[in-house]
Amino acid sequence: MKNWLVYQLRKLFRPKSVRCGSVVLYLGHLAGTPYARSIYRGSHETEERLVISRHLAAGDRVLEFGAGLGLITTLCCQTVGADNVVTFEANHAMAPLLKRTFELNGIRPDLRMQMVAMDSGKGRFFVSDRFVVSSSFAGGKSAREVEVPSVSFQDVLNEVRPTFLIMDIEGSEVSLADESIDLTGVRKICVEVHPGITGDDRTSALVRSLLNRGFQLELSSSRGDVLFFQRPAAAIAFSAAA
Repeated sequence: MKNWLVYQLRKLFRPKSVRCGSVVLYLGHLAGTPYARSIYRGSHETEERLVISRHLAAGDRVLEFGAGLGLITTLCCQTVGADNVVTFEANHAMAPLLKRTFELNGIRPDLRMQMVAMDSGKGRFFVSDRFVVSSSFAGGKSAREVEVPSVSFQDVLNEVRPTFLIMDIEGSEVSLADESIDLTGVRKICVEVHPGITGDDRTSALVRSLLNRGFQLELSSSRGDVLFFQRPAAAIAFSAAA
């Protein structure tokens, strides 16, 4: 009853700042929109939050592709410290919202407004009125094509050297199926897959590729399209030796 009442009050008053668990999210112009409803309910990114609460540990270094509103970014900072979190977001319209969320939570992660792709340079990005579906894949009629700076997966991995990789990039996650991408040092991966955008074949190829590289798909922590992979210590040692 209490949760229902809170949700109804938030829908009525359309607050621009909302507490979601331990995180204060700044919605800005998204307040009152249909997308805000999951945030008003407190159910925003429930599956990813479960993975973080179960598997992120002190000593992890986080690399996130697709910051969105910064909920998962902030949770990671609260666990491992902002100095150990690097996050990318390609949609430049999200920059002021992200920066305000970080201010409200007293953190300063390394935020980079770039698209991650196979190659560095410039990339096509399709910005939707519903920011949650903005993507490097062509969207619907409302999506605007823009050119954004891009950086290669491999360059970022080499620089950041993460132990925990988090990906929610609306289809571009399938690029990780390319086994030329060196994941040495990465022990854990939380990835939201988008078979509705990429197709089942490419999503399956991503899963097979990660399994081939020594990761295990942990079904107990995976929910729906959010998959969690972990590499046993023996597989990490073998990968490093190779």
